Amino acid sequence: MRELLERYLMGNHITEMTWGNCLNSREDLVLLLRGWLQMTESDTIGDPNVGVGLKKLIKLQIGDKRYVLNADTRRKGVKVFLENEKNGNTWTYSETNRVSNASNREHIETLQMYRIVN
Repeated sequence: MRELLERYLMGNHITEMTWGNCLNSREDLVLLLRGWLQMTESDTIGDPNVGVGLKKLIKLQIGDKRYVLNADTRRKGVKVFLENEKNGNTWTYSETNRVSNASNREHIETLQMYRIVN
């Protein structure tokens, strides 16, 4: 976890990733988000004072599948997501490709995570 935090955590927020320096596993995503929760008190993963609109902050590529978490993803949604991951829930996708791991397959409020479809 330490290496991930040193690479991607800048102050209270996660730094913007490129596809060249993105995460490559669900485990890395969980570790980064868990570290962010523990090390900061920020309400969003991205700095609300930097950039405007839907900024794709965290990028995750697993094989040929790509996912993004937007900078406005909030602490509340991250907590729910991590709890569901701990329970081993599978990822599901809405019609808008929003990712959820809720057992009822509904979206997680304030978790702005999407599957990229080419």
